Amino acid sequence: MMQIPKVIGGIWGKVNLPVRTAGLYALLGGLWILFSDRAIGLFTNDPRRLTFLQTYKGWGFVLVTSLLLYFFLLREWSMLQKEIQARRLAEDKLRRLNAELEARVALRTDELARAKERAESADRIKSAFLATMSHELRTPLNSIIGFSDIMGEGLTGPLNDEQKKQLGMVQASARHLLALINDVLDISKIEAGQLTLSFSEFELRDALQRMVELVTPLARKKGLELRVSVADDVGTVSSDQRRLEQVILNLLANAVKFTDRGHVAVSCRAEGGHYLLTVSDTGVGIRPEAVPGLFQPFHQIDSTLARRHEGTGLGLSISKKLVEKMGGTIGVESEWGRGSVFTVRLPVRQV
Repeated sequence: MMQIPKVIGGIWGKVNLPVRTAGLYALLGGLWILFSDRAIGLFTNDPRRLTFLQTYKGWGFVLVTSLLLYFFLLREWSMLQKEIQARRLAEDKLRRLNAELEARVALRTDELARAKERAESADRIKSAFLATMSHELRTPLNSIIGFSDIMGEGLTGPLNDEQKKQLGMVQASARHLLALINDVLDISKIEAGQLTLSFSEFELRDALQRMVELVTPLARKKGLELRVSVADDVGTVSSDQRRLEQVILNLLANAVKFTDRGHVAVSCRAEGGHYLLTVSDTGVGIRPEAVPGLFQPFHQIDSTLARRHEGTGLGLSISKKLVEKMGGTIGVESEWGRGSVFTVRLPVRQV
């Protein structure tokens, strides 16, 4: 029973003002009609007074209903004014919040613009530094390599075995350092979007053979078998020859470097307007958790301090970006301790 007034109040609050006013007026009229005659009959039995009261009963109804409707409408008006005031306050608060948000966005945009400008400036400085340092580093390195080649050929006089051994170490270190500098420059140009490719048509079979010949001495030194399988349908390809050979050489060199026994195999065949080039080995393989980051810059599958294999971890990252710029893809399948298979899918013709 205590819930009935709450239910009635909830229903009454959901009804709009004109309906509530009309309902109240009808309720008052019904009550007046129902109880006014009884009240007059209880008040007097005099016919003259009854006639008088019956005459002015309507005016009394108007007076009573006017007063009640006045207080009712005053209450409704007060509630409406409070609601309007609350909405105005909410709108003012919303406008202030919007203004604060716009100010924060403008400030943040300005900060991001300054940060972008600083980053671009730093990138330009880095590019200029690398360009300058690459020249300054490669020039003496090429001189070291050139003069050591001359000495190794005996053009400056005979060398004993120990001198030849030491000279060989100098040559190997110089070439290794030069390769590192070239890798750093390549990844820098790629990330800056400054690396351009020069497309031409050339024989893919010949390019593969040249890269295999370059890694053959190292493979023989480690006692590895080099297997080459090129299908008869492999012919010319439209690509950047120097960069594609760089990718092939990097994959072959990695396969030889991480293989201590067994073989390294390279194969190529045509498939649906593409060439499928695979380089497989029987080396150490790659752990499953290391595969996702394999093509990231400076990633090493062996990051311990005592790792046996030298390198910056840039080769595969550069190869992936170069292959993608040539319209192809590169992927890997590997089993730890069993070897790896790298697959390059490259379009025969550039669209």
